[in-house]
Formats: sequence, C-alpha cells, structure tokens
Amino acid sequence: MTGSTEGSITAPEFLEQQSLLEKEALELMPYDPQRCTFTDGALRQQLYACLTCLKNQPKSEGEKPVFSGVCYSCSIQCHSTHELVELFTKRNFTCDCGTTRMLYNGGCRLRNTDPKLPADDIPSSSNRYSNNFEGTFCSCEQPYNPLEETGNMFQCFFGEVCNEDWFHEECLMGIPRGSIERKPKHNLSRNGKNILETLPEIEIDEDAATRTEENDSSEEDATPLPGFPSADDFECLICWKCVDKFKALDLIPRSVRLADIFHVESKSLDDRASQLKNYKETHSNSKRLKTTTSKNFKFSIFLKDGFQSSLKSIISQNENHYEPLISLLRQFPFLYEDDPIYEPPEEILHSETESSSMFDLGTKALESLPREQAIEGLQAYEKVKQKLSQFLRPFAQEGRIVTKEEIKRFFEDTE
Repeated sequence: MTGSTEGSITAPEFLEQQSLLEKEALELMPYDPQRCTFTDGALRQQLYACLTCLKNQPKSEGEKPVFSGVCYSCSIQCHSTHELVELFTKRNFTCDCGTTRMLYNGGCRLRNTDPKLPADDIPSSSNRYSNNFEGTFCSCEQPYNPLEETGNMFQCFFGEVCNEDWFHEECLMGIPRGSIERKPKHNLSRNGKNILETLPEIEIDEDAATRTEENDSSEEDATPLPGFPSADDFECLICWKCVDKFKALDLIPRSVRLADIFHVESKSLDDRASQLKNYKETHSNSKRLKTTTSKNFKFSIFLKDGFQSSLKSIISQNENHYEPLISLLRQFPFLYEDDPIYEPPEEILHSETESSSMFDLGTKALESLPREQAIEGLQAYEKVKQKLSQFLRPFAQEGRIVTKEEIKRFFEDTE
C-alpha cells in the first residue's frame, strides 16, 4: 500500500518530521549548553530566574526572598524540570547556580562531577536583583504572559535605577494597563505549560514552511499606542526612573533622540493628553516649555540608531557645556562603546552518520539517580531506541505507511 490514509504517515515522512522538529528546537536553543559561566565572573549575558528554587530556598521567618539568576547552560542542564522565567540580558551578572543563594538544587551539574554535592560556592557580591527575579516586570510589577500580552514591552538600556527592567507602553506613558483594548499579539505559549495533549495529529504539509514565513508577521510588534513611537524608529530607550536620577542624560543631543515620552499618571489616553495640554497652556509664556514640563512630568528618552557614535564624538570634542554628560559617559562606557553579550558556543547539528537528538539531553537527567538505576535506565532507553529504529527501517525502505495502531502495538510488544 503506497497511498496515504487519515492519521497515517510513511516512515520517511516521520523521520523528516523529526528532523524538522530538531532543527526548530536548535533555532530556539541554538547554543551548546555544556559550560556554566560562573567561573567567567560578571558578564552581560542571557539570564533565567528559577521560581522553583526561589520558592524552596531555606530562609528564616520574615526574611525576604533570596533572588537568584542562572546562565543559559544551567537553565537547561540544572533547572530544566523547574519553573523558569526568561529575563533576557543583564549586565555584570555572575551565574548563581550552585551557590549558597540556590541551596535547594544542590551543586551545579556542569561544574561538579558529583550531582549530590551541596550548593556551597560563594555567590557574587556585585549581582543586582529586582522584581524581575521573581517573575514580574515593569513598574506595574506584573508577570509576562505571552498568551495574554497585547502590547509591546521595551527594556531600559541604561538600567542603573530599574536594573534593566522591561516596560509596557502604557506604563511608560503613565496610563493604566488594560485601559485600552488590544488583541493578544501571540498565539503560542512560552510559559512552560505542557500542551502536548492538546497538539493535533502530525500532518506532513509541503506548504508549511512557506506558510510559516508568511505568518511570521504574527510575532512582530503590535501597533504602538497613539503618541508612542514605532519600534522601528528608535534603537533603545532609557526609562523615566533612570533619567530622573541621572539628570545629565538630558544633555544627550536632540539630533539622536526622538521626542521624549512623558510619564503622566492618568486614567486614560484622553486624560493624559488633557493634563499635558493644560500644563502647556498654563506655561505658554515660558521660553523653555520642555524644561518646565519636565520638572512636573518625568520622561523617558528614546535614542535613534547610531546614537553611540554621536556620544563618542562628544567625549573627543570635550566641550564645557557637555561636562556633566561626559563625566556620566566615562562612568558608564557602555553608553558609547560596544557592549557585547556573551554567547555560549553554538550547538552543532549532527549529520545522519553522527545522529543525535535534543531528546538525548533527557538522558542527562539520569545522572541524578543512583548509579545502578541510572545504568539500568540508560540500557532500557538504548534498547527501545534500537528496537524502534529496526521497526521503522523496513517501512522507510519500502515507502510503506506507519499507522498509529502499529506504533501502539510496537510499544505494547516492547513492554
């Protein structure tokens, strides 16, 4: 039988589908997770907060939660079964995995050969923590749920006050979250829930790749709120909290800035516009309306592409009126110099002759078991893997169909 029936696929199609899934997984997790960054010290790197370790960290009654963050590799190798929150990048951070800030999970699996060792490494004293490390973001301190998120969020580039927090458009402008009805911009969940049982049967579709490219627009930024700039028009922003403390930031030339966005505590967009209009009318005789407005309303700065080269030239020209800004730039050189993000070595996709799978990472979890059980588990896994390959080989060679019933019967016979 060479035709296709409902709920059936050929062995070559099945193997091709598995290969596509592995490539997709590699795109989502492109790096080789074999090395913890703890020994590298403070880096600008991808971080993850482990809520499981946070909830189970021993502490005295009334003691504040002990926040912690782990690097990319540790999120996969040491905390893959835990509830994680992706924090994206933060500067000058040393991985906390295996330190006394994370006693619950024990020693780091990547730095220690014995997974039973306790977490006794000394954590960095220079790490900074915020509400992000308990899974909430922005001044509204809400968790990020991509299923429900309807707008855009932007990270503060400076971050000295907010600790490089992420902000909603509404919160940057000062209006309440949810006061403007917007449809969710994502259809896929990244919140760690198991959606395996809800997935449809596998179907091979030759047009799937083309359609995926066409639908990539669904992952693009949502339409900005009225009065808020398009994400394409600026490279990064500095939030009102940081600008308010570091006044010299307002000396950044207007040529590399968009119009500032004022943080006006208001009930709605209309209320916000009314407050700004009333203030401008009241102070219409002021020659420096921008300055007087900023004294009443804090504001965020939006920097255009290429702003760093402009700031670098300010340092070299060393003009007197830029002295406060120059001093600030020298204190925080990442404002005008390259600020690279550490990236682990890229994962190499194995060829068919060196076939390996992301599923193989699951066997590493056996390392936490007693030696005898781990050996038995690995042997059982290898037997099933070999038997399944042998079972599928004739189907692949003859182009025959593999039905759900045959797969089910295979596993029943294997038990």
